[in-house]
Amino acid sequence: MTRVLVVDDHPVVLRGLASLIASDDGLTLVGAAGSAGEALALVEEPDVAVLDLHLPDGDGIDLGRMLKSRWPRLRVLILTMNADSNSVVRSLGAGLDGYVLKDADPEELLSAIHSAATGSLVLGSGASEAVVRATASAPRTDLLSVLDAREMEILALLVDGLSTSQVASRLYLARKTILNRVSDIVGKLAVDNRAEAIALGKAAGLQPSE
Repeated sequence: MTRVLVVDDHPVVLRGLASLIASDDGLTLVGAAGSAGEALALVEEPDVAVLDLHLPDGDGIDLGRMLKSRWPRLRVLILTMNADSNSVVRSLGAGLDGYVLKDADPEELLSAIHSAATGSLVLGSGASEAVVRATASAPRTDLLSVLDAREMEILALLVDGLSTSQVASRLYLARKTILNRVSDIVGKLAVDNRAEAIALGKAAGLQPSE
């Protein structure tokens, strides 16, 4: 059973999230807070926290960072109406685990919570589009931590502009092997396609090793 904390300053939204989580047999609500202060006062450790970006007494990204500091195994999703590129990249660059828009279907949000609980990076459709639009680089690569060393190497070469065939030649692997690994990368990063995975790598400042 995945334990979920939700934080949102709008009572109607908070009740809606609580009801949605209660409708899923694999989830249980362990806390519902209307502010960062209330969230920080909670004592029961959740597995996944779903946080509004804008709170009356703080920022959801900062709150997520503080909660992760307290509970290192915690996975944090930002849930917001704000799809601007800077917020998405700042959230992932801060080491949070996903970004979902409030206009997502309920099933998408439930799927995002389950995916985050298993360690996947989660980007809702609007958020992944924002990543593609992003031009700023985040200095950290926490958002790529779900990838293994070989996948990081492949993604770095793709970010550097190499084609699939060129990557295969550089790494002395079959082209089919590279295609399979790229498919794995897309799945682990929870993006829709190769282009979005490359955009995420760029946002993380990923560069090929010498």
